[in-house]
Amino acid sequence: MHKLNSMYGDKNVYIVGGLRTPIGKTNGCLRGFLPENLTSYLIKELIYKFNLPMDAVEEVILGNAIGPGGNLARLSLLEAGLPFHVPGTTVDFQCGSSLKAINIAASLIKSGERDLIIVGGAESTSLAPNKQYHPKDKRYKGRDVFYKRAQFAPYSIGDPDMIEGAENVAKYCSIEREPMDIWAMESHLKASKAKAEEKLKDIICSIKTEEGIIKEDESIRNNVTLKLMKRAKPIIDPQGKVTAANACLTHDGAALIVMASEKAVEKYNLTPKALWVGGESMGTHPNLSPLGAVYAVEKLIKRHNLNINEVDLIEINEAFSVKILAFLKHFNCEKEKVNIFGGALAYGHPYGASGAIIMLHLLEALKDRNKRIGIASLGVAGGLGVATMVERCE
Repeated sequence: MHKLNSMYGDKNVYIVGGLRTPIGKTNGCLRGFLPENLTSYLIKELIYKFNLPMDAVEEVILGNAIGPGGNLARLSLLEAGLPFHVPGTTVDFQCGSSLKAINIAASLIKSGERDLIIVGGAESTSLAPNKQYHPKDKRYKGRDVFYKRAQFAPYSIGDPDMIEGAENVAKYCSIEREPMDIWAMESHLKASKAKAEEKLKDIICSIKTEEGIIKEDESIRNNVTLKLMKRAKPIIDPQGKVTAANACLTHDGAALIVMASEKAVEKYNLTPKALWVGGESMGTHPNLSPLGAVYAVEKLIKRHNLNINEVDLIEINEAFSVKILAFLKHFNCEKEKVNIFGGALAYGHPYGASGAIIMLHLLEALKDRNKRIGIASLGVAGGLGVATMVERCE
């Protein structure tokens, strides 16, 4: 047991478990919730779920990509009623923010600086603020002109939108549109099946509103067909391959995880779901951002002296179908072990929360299939990738 961890020192880092909200479309079921509303709610639910004293939490680390700035983690923990002495740290690694936060939390626990951390992320695309450059900034376009995203790379290198990056990867990897449409269709079908079989019921935390109880993800479709997929038109290039059908929409949601040292596991009588084995980040050309997941996983498994066939299950954030197909092509990997419950094309992609969401899905998948080793990974805007390996304990 835990033999993968032996080369990384004596201190084990455990993932105790976690919760996520239902995932809502932009201006959908979660449109009135600020990120801190969602995260503070989940903090309180996790403390109750695991019967933790309020002072057991030694830090909160949250990912957030398009919020108003400031420190979402500190704001959230205070709103949740945690003691004033608890620090909060907010990570912006764009759509990889919460998985990066998980790796940071693991490093703090492994170093001995912390024993128990709540980690994850949140996003509200519905309430994201309008942003503009200062009038003296040469990128300023006028008082009524707002930018939708930050600059991630020098323009001299290339700073494409993620959709353009997905088109670039489709060309670079010689991936045609039909397999992209098929993957997106199958993602919805797998997610619909998982929903019907309640595969994720233990990690989805219902939210009460004045309009009723929100308990289901908003974007899963059970009536998708390839014929329907083919009707979608390319988004940026009439001859392109990326469409609204094989690219995910924008979403609201939050996901949090409790991570702990062996000392904290014993002290609070916790039953961990998995051992954190290792994490990696990797850069690639900004014009090929979706390949970041490929290179981060490649670096991670190499460092652990594994090959992809020794990894039982894999979760990759499905911002675009092409990202998954490029991964499968690079590793010559079996598609049956990737995103077995469907992915972001069906569930949604609340940027700052997505890494923690796929980690929670991975833990449930490992349990469902009685498998041992899993990897979660995301390709990130600006030419980055992040990956995390876990070993199931249960």
